[in-house]
Amino acid sequence: MRRHYFLLAACLTCLSYTVNVTAASTGPAVGSVAPDFKAHNAVTRETIPLSSQRGKVVILTFWASWCGPCRRELPILEKAQEVVGKDKLTVFAVSFRETPEAQAALKTLASAWQINVIEDRNGWIAGHYAISSIPHLFIIGRDGKVLANHIGYGDRSLDELVTDINQALSGATPGEPEVSPQATDST
Repeated sequence: MRRHYFLLAACLTCLSYTVNVTAASTGPAVGSVAPDFKAHNAVTRETIPLSSQRGKVVILTFWASWCGPCRRELPILEKAQEVVGKDKLTVFAVSFRETPEAQAALKTLASAWQINVIEDRNGWIAGHYAISSIPHLFIIGRDGKVLANHIGYGDRSLDELVTDINQALSGATPGEPEVSPQATDST
């Protein structure tokens, strides 16, 4: 019985770590310019450079069809883009290590989505963002700089993600407390 309790506790600890970590431990540093790339939209075949999105907040997420947390995250990101408007917020979902068969199925599935599903067949984009696990999400500001780096996804990390997106849209740096006008003291 004690052994089962230990294994369960170890599994829950690992699970909570992998789905609820927000850290800048890999990839471009927060505050640095996001590495630019030109990639194909898996559905439209349009070539889209990341730099063409300047002036918008970009959510760049790395995901795969075989990743359960990734599949839960994408509809939320799509809804955020819909609510805010594609002229202010755009989502790039970079497929990570998909098989050719999964890529073909993905094209059919993604045809109903409004987000940009980006192909990364040779892993160039993932390499430049130092992706080693998924989901892995970056929030890129209107100026092209990395504002936040989220590794993993879980229901408990959703509030932090929404807060970071809202701060990016307002022009504040995610993770920093916002200063209200009433907080200043002139005495």
